[in-house]
Amino acid sequence: MMRKYLLLIVGILSLAACGASKSKEKENGSLSKTMKTKDRGSFSLIDQIRQLPGVTLRNGVPVITKATNSIYDSGSLEPLYVLDDYIVGNSFRDVSQLVNPADIENIVTITGPEASYYGSRGGHGVIRITTIK
Repeated sequence: MMRKYLLLIVGILSLAACGASKSKEKENGSLSKTMKTKDRGSFSLIDQIRQLPGVTLRNGVPVITKATNSIYDSGSLEPLYVLDDYIVGNSFRDVSQLVNPADIENIVTITGPEASYYGSRGGHGVIRITTIK
């Protein structure tokens, strides 16, 4: 009889310990997200875009390397910039004047068939920027 109570107590304590670690993980996750948000403001827009996979700088502007096509390499190679679902254009200078780096929530590169949604302007890829609203 005493053994049943002891096993019950051990079981309850182990469940309580698991619950505490899960809540601690959630706290650490939100802390990590908060720190990333604070860090974002310390990086310029060009630095945040440059960190994206497949993006390189040419003549000081971002270029999506996997979207470049040697047939169409004449002229500007800049991707199309979309800010909060509004097309800004193919100029990094224009988008950099509109965006505060601390307000950026997410930056995504779009290439291939997904970029065709934006028509021929997205031929060199698309950089979609979402800000905190």
